[in-house]
Amino acid sequence: MPFDFDPQATTLSMPNAKLLGQASAVAYQNGATCRQWARDAGLDGDFDFFCSAGAVNNTDTSGFVAENDQIVLVAFRGTQPNVPVDWMSDFNALHETWGHPVGKVHKGFYEALRVVWGLPFNGKEILPARLLNRGNRTVWITGHSLGGALAELCAAQAQFVSHVPVQGVYTFGQPRCGDEAYATLLQSAMGMRIFRFINDRDIVPRVPFYGMGFRHYGGEIFFNHQKQQVDIATALENLAAALKLGFGAVNFDPIETAVQMTAAAVKQALFSGNVKAALDELMKARENDAFGKDIQLLLAEGTENIADHNMTDCYLARLGTTLTLAAAAAANETAPPLH
Repeated sequence: MPFDFDPQATTLSMPNAKLLGQASAVAYQNGATCRQWARDAGLDGDFDFFCSAGAVNNTDTSGFVAENDQIVLVAFRGTQPNVPVDWMSDFNALHETWGHPVGKVHKGFYEALRVVWGLPFNGKEILPARLLNRGNRTVWITGHSLGGALAELCAAQAQFVSHVPVQGVYTFGQPRCGDEAYATLLQSAMGMRIFRFINDRDIVPRVPFYGMGFRHYGGEIFFNHQKQQVDIATALENLAAALKLGFGAVNFDPIETAVQMTAAAVKQALFSGNVKAALDELMKARENDAFGKDIQLLLAEGTENIADHNMTDCYLARLGTTLTLAAAAAANETAPPLH
């Protein structure tokens, strides 16, 4: 099978997106199935599966690292079916410092990364050791849902802490993971190599709330209700973009609404002196009104019950690809259902 992937791509590559999307989907499977998929996909070099469950108490961060003579690919597993997604329904999500002095990140996401970063699994360190020992291979990182947030944090940690250049990050249905200072730093250094795929009304990319100080960055590839791909320029998320993402632009102009909200924040700040804080409060209230009650019910049983968030049925389908695990099945590998 030919390896249909551009290891040196510096702009959006749909062949790359297809393979990385498959990697994000197969990351929900067991280690043997991930290994077989990697070999079938042309990643026939060293392979490592990591899972913190059982190794670090009360954690469950999983994924794998695969490679060939051209690339090193890191894929993170997202939220498992029937596992409570507290990080999504927690509207008091905390910002935490990370390995770089600029910016703060989501505390739960960063803790989930740290349990597999610099720790040994099966007698050896996988991350960041595999990246540091990459040779001439380019580094690609991917994930769906929570796995997407881990992918972005992993890229930041690799780039700024371990000084490993990251060629590309592709995520699918990824939540926001850092504050404005963090997002600005990543946008400046890596924004043109980060691509976030969002499917229609998938709720996950809309949380944690913009009004709580979290920001997206990088390029956004949006699939609308007609399943058409809409490319949006690479940029740090601003208020108008957050309004459009959070509420849709069917019955209002997000730019005009952003101007109105800014004017209201300026007026409100006459008493507090902080326009940004006032604007965040207005946006947070708007997001809470729109999602606050319904999102708790929507997320109560995990991400499996959000139709537009499904990795296999939605994201892979929008990319025009499928995940074939025939080789693993033929080898009698047992794996949990895909989602």
